[in-house]
Amino acid sequence: MTGLQEAFQGVRGALHAAGVEYAIGGSWASTTYGEPRQTNDIDLIAGFHRESLLQFLHALGDGYYFDEETALQAFRLSRPFNVIHRAFSFKFDFFPIHDEHGRSELQRVRHLQVSALDEQPVPVVSPEDMIIAKLRWFRAGREVSSQQWRDIVGILRLEGPRLDQAYLEEWTRRLQLADLLERARRETPG
Repeated sequence: MTGLQEAFQGVRGALHAAGVEYAIGGSWASTTYGEPRQTNDIDLIAGFHRESLLQFLHALGDGYYFDEETALQAFRLSRPFNVIHRAFSFKFDFFPIHDEHGRSELQRVRHLQVSALDEQPVPVVSPEDMIIAKLRWFRAGREVSSQQWRDIVGILRLEGPRLDQAYLEEWTRRLQLADLLERARRETPG
């Protein structure tokens, strides 16, 4: 077992112990569906409630660094917080779910083999929801992140005909991202 697998399994076990639904997102998910790239952390969306967040943090044990008050404040403000595996310095960024799209993401996860993380399949955000999340981050960042844009176009290029276009169009319309989706489609080769 690698250090990353050990660190991830500890986080996964604590999430299960607290009864928290979760999925891998961010660069790990976009690499699964699009262009490969290096990343220094693992992003997870999670359906925490205040009590399940506390249960999760306490289930992690001494092998992980976190600040409980920072995590609780992040949860209240709908912001991410992180947990760091002490021995291997792997960082896990948690994005608490607070909106309707986030709940939809958790309902649509795909259980995929990601051997770098675990021998067992892990829940991964769907490619459609990864595109939507990346479009949201791109817009929030004033539409300047070339890395976010490359990730979006990479997923569109590699997953293209398999994507649920109606779902993409519905959520980008609701989140006022339809213009960005159309632009990404125009810029996608093939």
